[in-house]
Amino acid sequence: MKTRWQLLNARTGTVDWLAKELGIDPLLARLLVNRQIVEPEAAQQFLNPQLDDLYDPYLMKGMRECVRRVFQAIDRKEKILVYGDYDVDGITATAVLKRALEMLGATAGHYIPRRLEEGYGLKSEVIDQVYHDGYSLVISVDCGIRDFEVAEKAHDLGIDLIITDHHLPSDKLPLAYAILNPKQADCHYPDKDLAGVGVVFKLVQALFEESGRGHVVHHFLKMVSIGTVADMVPLVGENRIIVRHGLAGLAHPRNPGLQALLQGVGIGPDVNYVDIGFKLAPRINAFTRMGGGAEVIDLFGVGDPKRALAIVSEMNSRNVERRNEENAILNEIETQYDSSPESFTKQFIVTAGRDWHCGVIGNVASRLVQRFHRPALVLSIGQDKVQGSGRSIPGFHLLKALESCSDLFANFGGHAQAVGCTLKPEFASQDGVNHLAARLEKYAAAILTPDDLTPAISIDSVLPVEKLSLDFYQEVDRLGPFGVGNPVPVFSSLAVPVVGGPWVLKEQHLKFQARCNGSTLDAIWWSRGGRAAEIFTGGRLDLAYSISRDVFRGEAKLHLTIRDIRISDQQGIS
Repeated sequence: MKTRWQLLNARTGTVDWLAKELGIDPLLARLLVNRQIVEPEAAQQFLNPQLDDLYDPYLMKGMRECVRRVFQAIDRKEKILVYGDYDVDGITATAVLKRALEMLGATAGHYIPRRLEEGYGLKSEVIDQVYHDGYSLVISVDCGIRDFEVAEKAHDLGIDLIITDHHLPSDKLPLAYAILNPKQADCHYPDKDLAGVGVVFKLVQALFEESGRGHVVHHFLKMVSIGTVADMVPLVGENRIIVRHGLAGLAHPRNPGLQALLQGVGIGPDVNYVDIGFKLAPRINAFTRMGGGAEVIDLFGVGDPKRALAIVSEMNSRNVERRNEENAILNEIETQYDSSPESFTKQFIVTAGRDWHCGVIGNVASRLVQRFHRPALVLSIGQDKVQGSGRSIPGFHLLKALESCSDLFANFGGHAQAVGCTLKPEFASQDGVNHLAARLEKYAAAILTPDDLTPAISIDSVLPVEKLSLDFYQEVDRLGPFGVGNPVPVFSSLAVPVVGGPWVLKEQHLKFQARCNGSTLDAIWWSRGGRAAEIFTGGRLDLAYSISRDVFRGEAKLHLTIRDIRISDQQGIS
């Protein structure tokens, strides 16, 4: 599939002025302007995020009520339950809040629903059990903002419910003792983009400041940064401060479970957002995707390093199971593609199979979006129900697409880029899947344009390859941590000589070597082994890439992560 290269056109006058005002390299100034950071004060804060820049937690509506009720429970020796979610955001939020409550002297338990059996959100049967177990205060994390019936049940049973969440509320709010959610219509908290664990962190910040122990709050940022990166919220504002300082703290973790997790996935002291997004988060998610539940919280509360390593070993095993399940589904989809390729050129891809593992179909949908650059819904046809998970492309609101077919679903939910759904029993068949696919295709065809269905790469700057060096990397890295809202800078260099390769690694990744300043740079193009025939030693390529640094045996080396290639014709970039 052809990819459009689009050069970001930062205004030269603004770039030069910002560079002069800050005394920085014009290229760094250009990268800031490309990210809509054009004022010197904002740029200074962006480049040097400080903990003192965190907002007062009491600016969040409901905070005083929450703090007062928690300390009341501690004073009365009430049992407090932290009710979490099964994704990385929910798991880290649960671990952070439970540990914070225990440090403050509370009697705290936790509950993580089982992804496959229970699904997302608060459950009435769990509230019943909580009541019988003697809990009088339940604090939800990363869930609860639309669980109206369960909130009413808790109220009827005399359980105080505090909801902490970051998902978009509906027009009304659940009946709760207090609600912390910056997206509430009448909440004037300045940062609306916190992850669920970020909202929990603000509660912890308030609790510890109230108890005179605000100086220890920064220790929680290691866990908070993991959940924030994994939940793919914009890494600007408070999220940027959290992740910048959290990543720094992960270089020297004290928690035995966190130490074991970093060791078990092969992450060294220099932890970055890629390590979290592609190594830590998948293993935590794999545990619940493959049938695990609340046991994952044990990792962060265990004191015995051997026990911690055993839990990490099980997480790694479940991650292998997760990959095997995904590959099995992808192989079936490849067969479907061979027999009906036209189905994968429609505006909206819908694919289904018998008894596909529901814990991994969301990941499979992501792979389809990456390959075909179309919104995709992957459905598992079971004995008596059909469950699905979808992912989208930029500019296409997936939840609205499902809302257009709401009469077909027993339940559905999500947001612009990711959804989950279950078909009504009368549509729980291949015919029902076909009907849904036709409806979604009609909806997408009325919205999407050919440009929407053509992947595009935004190029920050066109550089001579000779510009690349470790010093250059250090300058660019000042913009990190990177992620949603602050993408990794992408550069282009034209007519770059290929001096080695190509090689296909693990039957899927492409590697070659490029000439730079009299030496060679390794270039890796993930999951593009099939493009090896386009590269040959002695040729020249136009490259779109980001830069990374590896440290091996104490020696740092620059390498390129390829985004796209073109056979060089020196025509430049549009």
